[in-house]
Amino acid sequence: MKQLNLRFFSALIVTAAAVSAWSQTCQTRDDIPDQTRSAIENAAQQTVEQAIRGNESGLRASIAPSQQSNANGIVAGASDNKAALEGSRPQLRTSFLLDTGPSPSPDGRFFCGVFGASGMNANGAAFYLPGLEAGKYAVVIEDLVGSKGPYSLTTIFQDAGGWKLAGLYIYAQSALGHDGIWYLKQAREYKSKGQTHNAWLYYVESWELLKPVRFMETTLLGNIIKELNAVQPKDVPAGNKAVSYSANGKTYNITEISVYPTDKSFDLSIKYSVPSTGDFATTAADARNLASAYVAQYPELKDAFNNVWAHAIDPNGGDVPGVVTLKK
Repeated sequence: MKQLNLRFFSALIVTAAAVSAWSQTCQTRDDIPDQTRSAIENAAQQTVEQAIRGNESGLRASIAPSQQSNANGIVAGASDNKAALEGSRPQLRTSFLLDTGPSPSPDGRFFCGVFGASGMNANGAAFYLPGLEAGKYAVVIEDLVGSKGPYSLTTIFQDAGGWKLAGLYIYAQSALGHDGIWYLKQAREYKSKGQTHNAWLYYVESWELLKPVRFMETTLLGNIIKELNAVQPKDVPAGNKAVSYSANGKTYNITEISVYPTDKSFDLSIKYSVPSTGDFATTAADARNLASAYVAQYPELKDAFNNVWAHAIDPNGGDVPGVVTLKK
């Protein structure tokens, strides 16, 4: 799991006056003209059908000229999620129409819907898409229901002589049979018990499962960010800054702590940097010692996770794990 970049979300606490003065515009689905909305959503329907069928040549042919350099990444968004896509049934959730105006804002912020002193309305959203060419763009969010569980598929289109594909993102919406709302409720329960680490990690997992894309905020997603910020432990890396952790008579340089769900377990992952992983046995033992020390300091983790993995990462990307099993 990637660490969250919270800078964008904290910057989205704006007043109605500030939003009204913004040069870029965004329309929610109800406000998009019928003909335009139909064209956008027809393009999205074609894209999702190509993705489900594994039609890579069709996807490539529909990619916007400005995104040809990213074509492999866009196609990989579908091919890497082949198992989730096969046999799934798409259901349209919503769509947005973004217009940069003649001079795109460098920070790429778009505010969609009605904003007031208390924030955005229930159907509103905000997007952070810096570096866009001047023009019109569309964001379409669909839900995929299949044997692998629910997923969200978000497509971005650019108006380039027709709506051309500019981005494709697929994310799981459940972990071990539970959706993001369930993890949000669990996070709040852990918070009420004073289990700060469990609460923070479950807030993060809730956000991960509920977000359609990382560059979008809704009222719910914004509230989750505020709640997780309020409980973030000081010994958890944030903002890509490592933290020092002392245990076993040594100091570990922890670079990431995150949730790692699998098909059968809900695990915690701790990554830390080491000069070398050449001595596998010694490094693996050291990784297990770190995982054991972390569980000993925070026994609350036994309530929330099946396993704790510590990963020793060297400068060349070498990864030696050590695991402590908490429950089966």
